[in-house]
Amino acid sequence: MTIMTRMRQFPTRPSLILHAALAVACAATVARAEPKYLGWTKVEASREMRDLKEKLREGGQFDANARLFLEETALPQLALEENRPAIERTRKRIRDLLLGDVGEEKAYGDISLLVAEFMTALARDEQADPVVRVNAMLLVGELKAKSGKPWPPAALALAAAAGDKALPDAVRIAALSGVAKHAAAGGGDDAIAKTFGPPVAAILGEPAAAERAAEHEWLVSRALQIVPLLVRPAPPKLAATLAGFVTDETRPIDLRVRAAAALGATADATSGIDAAALVEAIRTLAIAALESEEKAAASRRFEDQYRRGGGAPGAPPGGEFGGPQAFGFDGQPLPVVDPLAIPEQACRRAAWRLYTLGSAIVSADGKQGLALLLGDAAEPAKELAKQLTGEGLTLDGDPVEDALLDALDVLRPPAAGEKATKRPTRQPKPDEPAGDEQKPAADPNASPFDNPFQ
Repeated sequence: MTIMTRMRQFPTRPSLILHAALAVACAATVARAEPKYLGWTKVEASREMRDLKEKLREGGQFDANARLFLEETALPQLALEENRPAIERTRKRIRDLLLGDVGEEKAYGDISLLVAEFMTALARDEQADPVVRVNAMLLVGELKAKSGKPWPPAALALAAAAGDKALPDAVRIAALSGVAKHAAAGGGDDAIAKTFGPPVAAILGEPAAAERAAEHEWLVSRALQIVPLLVRPAPPKLAATLAGFVTDETRPIDLRVRAAAALGATADATSGIDAAALVEAIRTLAIAALESEEKAAASRRFEDQYRRGGGAPGAPPGGEFGGPQAFGFDGQPLPVVDPLAIPEQACRRAAWRLYTLGSAIVSADGKQGLALLLGDAAEPAKELAKQLTGEGLTLDGDPVEDALLDALDVLRPPAAGEKATKRPTRQPKPDEPAGDEQKPAADPNASPFDNPFQ
């Protein structure tokens, strides 16, 4: 049975293993002979491509000659050095040009299968450049049906790649990008959950490796974002894993925030979690997130003052190597660090963290969240959620250090004998919605913030 035949079948768990083995075996079939045209623009302008497009547009079949052209000339372009500077554009043009304006349903399916088979093999080819392998896997996840939804047969290859620990993390992360598209389009479909649930759960259970900490964090973070699309409610084992991420202080803050979001969106009374303890853990996490920015700012100020010869913090400028204006070894003036040492993007990241943690306790529509598991004791948790989301929105609207520190003052418990801080209500800017108009996006999985950390 060929891999293309296998991909037509409904993806079951045994077939995932078989597909992975078949894909590795067929990786050696990736064309290595030099194509007729070197450069995608030459392929687009070629007579063969024009003839093929005209034939498919008019409802013609995808015959053996067309297949040979794609296998030997068009599809190998993704791996060519000539296309490397524009590899992202090449990837998109391969999909759009080969599958756009295909009139006949069978021809559309045949071309999609060929692209999926070729790119899956390329993504698994250990001799290929890493950036080529990543783009090949992204292309598999970007294949669409004629309806515009993700192309169902690609689910098999994506699930197998995402769960394959033998693949580089970058390729697995690229596979998860496609998994997310399929899961979002599946709308809680049981078949989608059965296909993608096992590899996503396996990723969450993989131990962190110090030598690839950043890659592992990204991989797990992507898997956490997919969990609410696949599993509702979270079974006890999965819920315990998510809760473990939230409370694990050795894990990165953003990963813990995403775990809290996944838990809040999926846990119910059958999940077996201690909701009250987790709400307090979220409060602690929110404070730690803000304190990390405060400490980073203090460190930046200390380093700037030290290099200017000012000595310890609070000492006047000057000294052997510094003065009112310090200079580097090249004789050029050293740049002055902004007294507000928490940059705007850090403030926006903190805003996303606060809002996401608040939503994990109570969602914007009030229909999910950890507070709903607390019964009559839910009111304090709901108040904390309101506080977190409110501070997040305020900080996003005014992303400066003072606003972040104000949020920290509000959330941090007062020292013994001190009164709790009550911050004055911030007035909205002229072009900013106020009060209840300042709401998040309608999609419960979307962030209300325009930021690079989502």
